[in-house]
Amino acid sequence: MSLLPIISLADLADDPTQALKQLACACRESGFFYLIDHGLPAALIEAHIHSAHAFFGLPSAMKTAYGHAHQPGFPVTARGYVGERGEILHPAEGPDLKQHFDWGIDRPGQSPFSGPSLLPDDAIAPGFTVSALALQDEVMGRLLPPLRHAIVQALGLPATLLDPYFGKPTLIQRCSYYPAAGGTAGRHTDNGFITVLIQQPLPHPSLSIFTRGQWQPVPCVDGAVVINLGDMLARWSGAQLVSTPHRVQHCQAQARVSLAFFIYPDIDAVIMPLDAGPAFSTRAVMLNNFDAIWRRREGAGRALELA
Repeated sequence: MSLLPIISLADLADDPTQALKQLACACRESGFFYLIDHGLPAALIEAHIHSAHAFFGLPSAMKTAYGHAHQPGFPVTARGYVGERGEILHPAEGPDLKQHFDWGIDRPGQSPFSGPSLLPDDAIAPGFTVSALALQDEVMGRLLPPLRHAIVQALGLPATLLDPYFGKPTLIQRCSYYPAAGGTAGRHTDNGFITVLIQQPLPHPSLSIFTRGQWQPVPCVDGAVVINLGDMLARWSGAQLVSTPHRVQHCQAQARVSLAFFIYPDIDAVIMPLDAGPAFSTRAVMLNNFDAIWRRREGAGRALELA
């Protein structure tokens, strides 16, 4: 069983003293934890995972019609379908053995990472887009605000301290498909604030994190989602909180789907770290990370620091 703590979002709201201590320990030591009582509908999660398996099983030509080259937003690499070996999260490990589809929150205007997204309709992928956007509303509207407030409170600070940065948060929502007996995602860190990860429930862990000097498995826990902290949150905290390397090595007989929500502040936010370090902007951090992955081929987050 994983060493990660299991934290209740309901307890953080209703009986926070012990839950906040547990959260503070998780955020300072491993940067990962399980979250239960999160309110995300199990039927909606199951529907999205089911529809994702069907989409990724379509012929390649149908899926590539939603690839980067067909996405109208900027940067195009922030939206759309990517086939197997299309992304490199760690350069020494080579191309990842997975497929994925990215989209986000579509808003009017010309800001980067704000869409629009070209997504398949029900005639192509029944239920995929409807369930994806419904789950997005649940994560961003129901889960994110109280979780963000609790993380700030765990540092002994006012719960609303980060609210000015999250009037219109930025999102990269990803559905990944790992083929049976050989799916991979190279070691990396997430470069945003918070990641919400929903794993398809399978009997053996494929995700692992590097903590306490070794790689530790992150099994599926019934009813729980996985939360991990990103580089931007660690930087804002003055390194009080940790952003932890992780990877996927999927060797099971059944293909695996995961649903990730990479959450960032407002695209125009300029963030002041707690330790009075240099300010940094969401826009610059995100553009640099996507440039590192897709143009410079240096991997994601702090990949180059990971031996």
